[in-house]
Amino acid sequence: MEYFVVGILICYVVYLHYQLNKKNSLIELMVGKLTKLEKEWDTQHVLNLLEKLRLLSNENIVKRDRLFDEQVQKFLFANEDDSKIFAHYTKDEKVARNIFDEGFMFVDSFEKTVEQIINDSVDLTYKHNVRKYYGKYIIVICISNDIYNHYDSELKRLEKHNVQVEQILTEYPSCFNDNQDEVFTLSKHFVKGFVNYETGEVEFNPKFKPYFNSPAFTDNMNKEKTD
Repeated sequence: MEYFVVGILICYVVYLHYQLNKKNSLIELMVGKLTKLEKEWDTQHVLNLLEKLRLLSNENIVKRDRLFDEQVQKFLFANEDDSKIFAHYTKDEKVARNIFDEGFMFVDSFEKTVEQIINDSVDLTYKHNVRKYYGKYIIVICISNDIYNHYDSELKRLEKHNVQVEQILTEYPSCFNDNQDEVFTLSKHFVKGFVNYETGEVEFNPKFKPYFNSPAFTDNMNKEKTD
């Protein structure tokens, strides 16, 4: 049992070295001791050292990630009962603020750079760890279920399976970029704001209206009916 625990501890130490990339004196001391496999260590001694390493790792994580702060969680999921919630990560605060005024631009498929999120810590942690390296600013997008489901039903009725609801919820015509990819701009009214997950800063978009329904959306649907 002791050797099994020691083996796990050695792997954990190596992982911390790789992830944190710093030579912590405590870790170096433990590595030195572990490589000698000191026979006088009992199971409790090993488990105590493992707990110290866990606390050291958690302290480092907390310093750079405030996603689960209460005010951040309230901001993310205040609309969970009546809206679909999405998150997009970006590195530039200026880009995040521009989205407030211009809307959210996406190429071809909305899901390429956006994750739908729900108020579940396991689901959110997984999706956050996948996306967080794209930037510390999380653009929060909320679309009311009533609006989303209405246009989703219309598209299904027309059997437009290759058209996404988000492509309908645009106030400006799509365009093509230099790579000839079609670019859509989701209405700015569905952009709730952004979160800086490193500092816990929350910025609300004053133009946010999750129930916004523009005549342009109806025009977009009518075009689909004639295509």
